[in-house]
Amino acid sequence: MDIRVEKRKIKLVFLILFFGMILPVFLTHQNFKIYDSIDMALDMWDKECLLIGMLKLVTLNTLRSIPMYIAIFLLFDSIEIVIKGKKRTFEKILLILPIIPVAYSLIRLFYNIELPVGKTSVLGILWFCYYIKFDLKNVGYLEKYLVFLSFVIGLQWLDMSRFFNFLGVGEITADLNKAISFMEADLIVTIICISFFSFFTLFSILLLHFFKGQEERIARFSSEVENRYLKEVQLLVHDLKTPIFSVGILLETLALQEDNERKKLYLKKMEDSIEKTNIMIEEILSAKSESPIVVEDIMKFIFSFLSVHKNIEGITCKSYLREGYKIMSNRVLLSRVMINLIVNSWEANSSTINIILKNYKEYLIIQIEDYGDGIDIDNIKNLIKEGVSTKNSYGKGLAFVITTLKEINGKIYFAKKEKGGTKAYIILKGDGYEK
Repeated sequence: MDIRVEKRKIKLVFLILFFGMILPVFLTHQNFKIYDSIDMALDMWDKECLLIGMLKLVTLNTLRSIPMYIAIFLLFDSIEIVIKGKKRTFEKILLILPIIPVAYSLIRLFYNIELPVGKTSVLGILWFCYYIKFDLKNVGYLEKYLVFLSFVIGLQWLDMSRFFNFLGVGEITADLNKAISFMEADLIVTIICISFFSFFTLFSILLLHFFKGQEERIARFSSEVENRYLKEVQLLVHDLKTPIFSVGILLETLALQEDNERKKLYLKKMEDSIEKTNIMIEEILSAKSESPIVVEDIMKFIFSFLSVHKNIEGITCKSYLREGYKIMSNRVLLSRVMINLIVNSWEANSSTINIILKNYKEYLIIQIEDYGDGIDIDNIKNLIKEGVSTKNSYGKGLAFVITTLKEINGKIYFAKKEKGGTKAYIILKGDGYEK
């Protein structure tokens, strides 16, 4: 089991939970004068005062419960559980379920406020399980909370009725129900509660399906834009093949006619560069394709590509892989990933770079270690998102690395070194195509 956690969101979850825990200090039934409305209803035998008391209690309970549900959403989004290469949802739900009971227990302990895990909590969790199936990735948190908040308001109205009271209700709700029964207002209260619950639930469902449709349209539009972009790039790259091929033929002709050995050497280097360009063009034209690749060949290609750089002699590569070890990947994309990391190390003032190749079970692990200025590990996601690197330049290199690794089903982990420098670990599925 592999559990991945976004630390920033987890910190926000604890902050919101703390805020939810101190809310009962400020949001009390005394502030909302709920018992005043109940007493007035009994004194004047006025059922309208009962309805006002119900409205006050629904507002109080909704405001108190909002932080708990927001924390649940954030916690769900901040954790990823992977078992046997598959993302798991059921285990995440099991991890989140204890939040409400634990929070209610702490509120009972500190404030002596009875908040049982009743029908609102149970139905809220069931709705949450239904909600996450829609997987709204392109919808903002504000829209997500609006959908869920609508249902929570409906739940609070349902809590005023006597339905499912065997699950437990709060002390104020129990007192309100006693007053409703005493004034023989059960029927009208039930009709009002069911009506409001149905309205807010229907509104929440309509919002949910609206946002889901909106997300599908966004995804479809993005896919069309991406396909059009890839097609244009492929056409452009295809058009480059003809002049590059012509240059290659011309260089071969010049090399045959040249007697000067030094000039022949230069022409040979130019031919090699043209050949590398041709290889990259061929693989760009099939950038989404994957094929069995010998890891040693990848390293030879990378060293050949970087051979003209002044720091090439500072790169060492140590392999613990068996001979002929292969992975299923796209050679040009994986090569560009490693080249970007090596160039980043050079730009971070590291002339020495160690590359270690090893495998663990069915995974290939590529370790790239440098001795440069290092990288701000804690802020790396912001640097990539904002397009800014530690060198105050546009940080598209790391963004390309992470995006590309996702495309080829890989992942990367960065670690600081105590004596300066950075370690990058690339993890890819190895030898999987043979099994």
